[in-house]
Amino acid sequence: MRNTGLMKTTRRALTVTAVAAAIAGGSLLSAGTASASTVLSQACTGTVIGALSDSVAVQGKDLAGVVKAGAQEQEWFLHLNGVDPQKVADTVSKAGAITVGQIPANAASGTIAGDAIATAVATTLKNAGDPYAVGLGIGADQQKKTLDAISHKVSGNCGLTTYANNYTQPGLPTTQQPGTATPAPGTSPATTSPGIAGTGSATAPPRNYGNIPAAVPGVAGVAVPPGALYPSSATLPDQALPQVGVLGGQSTSAGGQADVRNAGNASAIAGEPASGNVQLPMLLAVVALAGVSAALVRTWVLRKLS
Repeated sequence: MRNTGLMKTTRRALTVTAVAAAIAGGSLLSAGTASASTVLSQACTGTVIGALSDSVAVQGKDLAGVVKAGAQEQEWFLHLNGVDPQKVADTVSKAGAITVGQIPANAASGTIAGDAIATAVATTLKNAGDPYAVGLGIGADQQKKTLDAISHKVSGNCGLTTYANNYTQPGLPTTQQPGTATPAPGTSPATTSPGIAGTGSATAPPRNYGNIPAAVPGVAGVAVPPGALYPSSATLPDQALPQVGVLGGQSTSAGGQADVRNAGNASAIAGEPASGNVQLPMLLAVVALAGVSAALVRTWVLRKLS
């Protein structure tokens, strides 16, 4: 009986332990899956948008073309040196998604340079198995040259720009307005009326602008006299005030009539000759032609009479 009770207790303890282990393992698996998000790029160039700290990967089939082009630079005739660009491209395509970088954890945007993508591709090819079977060439020296050529080609033709879609800009610190002082503890900030300058460096606009010359609105269609346009309270000297009158005339005192002595003294200004006017050379030509015609007529008449 004692052995039976001990066995039941042991079974219960083992069952509880197994259930707890299963729950803990499931929780860890869920947490790992949630934190290891990967964003797939459509190509090795362009823009990738994801969450902060997400991994960025490129499909091997999207890298096969540039990898093959790099391997072709080391290929000999009929693959005599063991370099087979097509095998290298197929190996990269079968690798699936190749992780090439990460979206920044504390920035709105970032970049994944071509060098980082080239390093990821080279690592994938190195871990793919026998280098000769992969098509990298015969011998360690040739395989290194092939990997260098592929890396150079990928680095020069690839590059990604990353953007975080859940980035929040940190709050900016509050700035104090210039000219205001921080009140002492226990005191309330002083209030000032609008238009009155304070004791700090800030300034306020004046209430009265009467010392500035200003035009006073008049009746529509009626000229405003100079005395109304520029009142006597203006700070400018009298000679600086503009006068209203006839162009070129002398103005009298305020309220008087303008001098119009220059009225009627207009004179014509010589203008350029019009294109239709008859000039002196033309007149001389006409007179000469008339004289020649008269001489010819006279000669003809005299010959008829004789």
